[in-house]
This record gives sequence, C-alpha cells and structure tokens, in this order.
Amino acid sequence: YSLSSVSIPSSVTSIGTYAFNGCYSLSSVSIPQGVTSIGTYTFYNCYSLSSVSIPSSVTSIGDNAFYNCYGMAIYDFTKHTSVPTLSNTNAFFFFLSDCVIKVPSSLLSTWKSATNWPTYETKIVAG
Repeated sequence: YSLSSVSIPSSVTSIGTYAFNGCYSLSSVSIPQGVTSIGTYTFYNCYSLSSVSIPSSVTSIGDNAFYNCYGMAIYDFTKHTSVPTLSNTNAFFFFLSDCVIKVPSSLLSTWKSATNWPTYETKIVAG
C-alpha cells in the first residue's frame, strides 16, 4: 500500500491484470515505450495518481484499467499516432469533473469516434 512511485523496466511489454491493485499511495508511474498493453484493473484503486503519460506503443487498454483513480487529472496520449483499442467503455471508471484525456490534435475527431471512446468524448481534448 505504501508504494509511491514505480518505473516499469523497458523490457516489459505488457502490464498485467491487477498489477498495481490497491497501490493507494502510488503517485508516479513511468510507462516505457515498448509496453503494448495495459491489462484489466491494472491501476485499480490507485487513488494518488494524478497524471499518466501513455506511450505511443500502447495499442490496447483493458476493462477498468484505471478504475477508481480518484486523483487523476490528466491521461496523456499526445505522443500517439493512432487510437489505442479500448476493450470496453469502463477503462477510465470514475472521472473527476476536471480530468482530461489529452490526444494529438490531428487525431481529435478520430479519437472521439473510435470504438468505445465516445463514452469519454467530453473529456477528450487536443493536447
């Protein structure tokens, strides 16, 4: 419960189901280029996370991947050249009113209409 930061090694290509479940104090996570998927409930109940930069190598995000990340203000996808697949509409369960999903301006309309992303249309902004 007291893990406050983590730097995922560059050798990791997938962050598994429940990997950081209950890491309530986790406030900083570094996801390296090369990670291609973020699994189901990966950051479940990581209340202290306030922002996360998702590298362009991530092509899929599992159900409830960021479930109950109450402190999250920014999900940064600005380095992406394509829209990652969401396996469901609940990947970012529980949004604060001022939380945003930053995406490249060139992909803004594509992102808002991609499968399962319209659920977050009001949160998706050009970064």
